Amino acid sequence: MLPLALAFALSAVVAVAVTAVHLVRPERSPLTGVNALTGAMTAVLAVLNLVHTLTADPAVARPVAIASTLLASAVVAPVFCLSKIVADRSWRVHRRAVLLLATEPLLAAGLMLTDPWHGLFFAGFEPAGAAGTILPVTGPAYWAHMVYLYVLLSAGTVLVVRALWQAPRGQRELHGWTLTAFVPPIVANVVAMSLPVRIVDLTAIGLAGSLIIAYGAMLKSLPQQIPVAYRQVFDTISDVVAVIDRSGRILNINASARALLRRAGLPERPSGTPIAESLGLDFVLAENADTEQTLTDVLGRGVDLHLRISPLHDRRGHCIGWALVARDITEANRRRREAEESNARLREQLETIEALRADLAEQAVRDTLTGLYNRRHLMEVLAREIPRAAAEGTSLSLALVDVDHFKRINDTYGHDAGDVVLTHVAGLLAGEVRHGDVVVRYGGEEFVLLLPGAGAEDARARLDDLRRRTGRTPAEAEGHSLPVTFSAGVAALAPGQGPRDLLRAADRALYEAKRLGRDRVELAAAHPPRALEAGPGEAA
Repeated sequence: MLPLALAFALSAVVAVAVTAVHLVRPERSPLTGVNALTGAMTAVLAVLNLVHTLTADPAVARPVAIASTLLASAVVAPVFCLSKIVADRSWRVHRRAVLLLATEPLLAAGLMLTDPWHGLFFAGFEPAGAAGTILPVTGPAYWAHMVYLYVLLSAGTVLVVRALWQAPRGQRELHGWTLTAFVPPIVANVVAMSLPVRIVDLTAIGLAGSLIIAYGAMLKSLPQQIPVAYRQVFDTISDVVAVIDRSGRILNINASARALLRRAGLPERPSGTPIAESLGLDFVLAENADTEQTLTDVLGRGVDLHLRISPLHDRRGHCIGWALVARDITEANRRRREAEESNARLREQLETIEALRADLAEQAVRDTLTGLYNRRHLMEVLAREIPRAAAEGTSLSLALVDVDHFKRINDTYGHDAGDVVLTHVAGLLAGEVRHGDVVVRYGGEEFVLLLPGAGAEDARARLDDLRRRTGRTPAEAEGHSLPVTFSAGVAALAPGQGPRDLLRAADRALYEAKRLGRDRVELAAAHPPRALEAGPGEAA
């Protein structure tokens, strides 16, 4: 039995060394504590197996066998925890897990310690093999205990295999190492059961090999060991984040993504399912460039997302998956639409106000009866046109028109007929002027025509033509055909004249036209005598 004893001794040394290295090296990962605990328990188990192998004294063998059996079963719990951590990087050993995993070993310990009274765990102890090693005779409780241990180990193996299947190709190394670490204890148990004679359990030797593999795995894949802060940071990101593999299956999502799924009434943990199937998202995954998309009414729940898709590459530059970062812009879109609607209403209101303002401005310079511009507008135009004509050296003429015998029309036919006549004359004047000319109702029965670019003779000729047209076109009022004529005075802008000077000159010419018998057009004198100067409207 010396070779077996040496094997247990070597296993104890290896376990102690691995445990010490885990505790003193600065590299820390979620696996460090579990591996160190497993190493310490393996070292003690190997020492117990060494003592059990070398003794033939039943008084020593019995407690050693009980202790080694308890310790071997206790080692399974850290191995299962290691499997959980590898399968789910966010999982940590917590108090509830410790209590659950300790329940069965404590029951087994109670059965073993009380075995002399019931014999359910060990039916007895007997020498075995040439060396006469004292080995237990197993009872029904022992086999129930072993079933529990193998179920726990199988569950851990299934977790790692599933994680290996779902992990991106570049992140499967740790899972493979973990599965490899499960092999030595299995081989050790198979060897022990295959021998023709019974020997001490070889689990400690297999676990020593597992410790070496686990330590190597931790060193090679240390960058893959995600600390607690990773999950915390991942879950504190307010944007929706999802990682999908090369085939389009979801590997991981953060808390914001789970909240979005919960709000949409979908499963909160869609890991391992195709993203198009679980989320109903349909978009192009480009392998060589980031893309951005806006998805409206996602999931059929009125959710709008701004989605950024970034490819993930391995060290060789091959695409191994994508990172999806989505921002919920439902509220932003709602506010934007409300702002656009408010802006549209505001524009409509501004256009209405502007139209009203323009209408009021137009009404302020329009005569309500004839629709022509009024005196106020005339003065504004004169203040603009006289300086321009003087600066450009162009002609500018002004004609003051007065309807002949208008008082007689009012007295004979009434004021309504007078209004018809004024409207009739206004229409004739406005209909015959050129573009750029200005026609104004100056007051009462007086009208003003401002003729930019027209000299004195040209203006007089045009007014004379208008006079003849007016005389040939009677006004129809109150069932009467009323002949209408007018007299006009025309003045051309002279150097140094202002608006009032030009109006006075036209008024003097109008006075002269009326004095000479009405229904005629007269030109203002170039230099009128001072005695004849009078304001507009003073002609008889």
